[in-house]
Amino acid sequence: MDKDRKTKKILSDEEIRKLVMARLSVLSSDTIISLGSDGAFSRDELAERVKKGDDVGEKWIEVQLEWLRSFKGDTLYENYSN
Repeated sequence: MDKDRKTKKILSDEEIRKLVMARLSVLSSDTIISLGSDGAFSRDELAERVKKGDDVGEKWIEVQLEWLRSFKGDTLYENYSN
């Protein structure tokens, strides 16, 4: 049993891409997201870039993964309680 607890399930690139696409799909179609010097993108533009796997799409995936990781360490709760 200890061995099972230490084993992590790693998501495939395709599973991560699907997760990010699902998160994008719940945004309003008129949402605009700025990615710093890369520019501002609509929900649909970001979805296309994630599908293509270009630099902007990969950056958006990393932003989303970092946001999700922040919940794992209770980072948001710790910041909120200070």
